Amino acid sequence: MLRNCIFHTFTVVFALLFILWYVEVEIEPELASGQNMGPDASLFKCASYVGKFYTLNESLDSDFQNGVAINTNNTVINLNNFSILGSGYLNPYTGILISNKENVTLEGNGTVGHFQIGVYINSSKNVDISTVNFTGNEISIYVANSSGILVDNNRFYTNTAGIKFYTIDDSVISNNAFDSNDISSISLFGSHDNSIKDNLISSSLNGIFVDTKSTNTTINSNHFTRSFGVDINIGNGGKFNEIDNSISNNTCSISIPETLCR
Repeated sequence: MLRNCIFHTFTVVFALLFILWYVEVEIEPELASGQNMGPDASLFKCASYVGKFYTLNESLDSDFQNGVAINTNNTVINLNNFSILGSGYLNPYTGILISNKENVTLEGNGTVGHFQIGVYINSSKNVDISTVNFTGNEISIYVANSSGILVDNNRFYTNTAGIKFYTIDDSVISNNAFDSNDISSISLFGSHDNSIKDNLISSSLNGIFVDTKSTNTTINSNHFTRSFGVDINIGNGGKFNEIDNSISNNTCSISIPETLCR
């Protein structure tokens, strides 16, 4: 009996340490070694540059290369039920690049998968991503130094991370379904005036993570299932200003701080 008790206690402690290790690395705004951050648009050869209106007529196999680079403002990309697929998330390639652009829409019920970064948005404004499936990526959507980003009604499954925002303002993540995104589903770092609402999240070590440098974040009416980590994590227990953030009506089991679940 004593031996079983000791074994059970050891197992629980080990599991908690395992979870906390991943929680701690989630607060660091760094990507995996070798990540192709800030890729040069000229390196996108799979479909070259895309401007204005672009509709896929067949799936793109971007094997060991980058996928699509957006070349102009006011662009609509319709995946048209087709896919843009890479060579696996261990290889340093990006599926879709949106850099220094305004008014870009990505839609069309297709799939972006098997890239180190599925969609990379940098220094851009008013980018909408809707009805897209993301799978098999290290990070499905990575956004930096941008504003007016809308990620709505997409599906993220079996990625390492779903969405990461770095220094993002006035943006919305809503009505998405996240399933089995190992490390995190949604993460915000140094971001302000953003809303995370009405998402369905399951099976992530960090469901929603917001660091303590982010302000005026609304986290409302998100539903968590099959929890095995932390559903809502604000700064890994660091100083949290409840006045500048609004967190309410979330159906979850585990949060940091402990009072955030309904």
